[in-house]
Amino acid sequence: MPTDRNLTRQEVSTYATCLLEAARAEDAVFEVGTQLQNALLIVRANMRLRDALKEPSIPSAKRIEVLEDVFGNCDAALVEVLHVMVERDDIQLLSRVCEEYGVLSEQDLNAVIVDVTSAVALDDHLREVLTTKLSEDFGSDILLREYVDPSILGGIIMSTHGERIDASMTSQLEHARGVLSTELSGGDR
Repeated sequence: MPTDRNLTRQEVSTYATCLLEAARAEDAVFEVGTQLQNALLIVRANMRLRDALKEPSIPSAKRIEVLEDVFGNCDAALVEVLHVMVERDDIQLLSRVCEEYGVLSEQDLNAVIVDVTSAVALDDHLREVLTTKLSEDFGSDILLREYVDPSILGGIIMSTHGERIDASMTSQLEHARGVLSTELSGGDR
């Protein structure tokens, strides 16, 4: 008899695999992965949405209506997988499905996907420099999933496979603030 953990692992794998197969049929593996990642970010950032999608006391039809209102413009296969997850009260698995899809899509695309956040959109030159450097570092083709977040002020944040490099102005200012707050303050020594 499978344990709950094994059953959950199988469910996560099934959702991710079904989504990958549908995305592959549309030649949209990377694009669907980006939409899935964005859907996860939206659900994480909005407690009311998260509660509405996972609350079993709300009728399934109403939860799916909310889902379609928010994610209706996404790829049809992604919306369908999200439908099933909501119907089966599995939306809390979205993070794990996103992670599994990431692993499967990198294997399918034979490339490493790197999330890049910058204060302004990357230009072609910087995109090429990043791709070349990361390709050398990973020994693989690189696909950049780009995000713009003006709150980082400048610099760049890159992450992949649970590793994060934060070279944003915000983090550098925070580091400087921390260093300065631990220094001796006051007059002459």
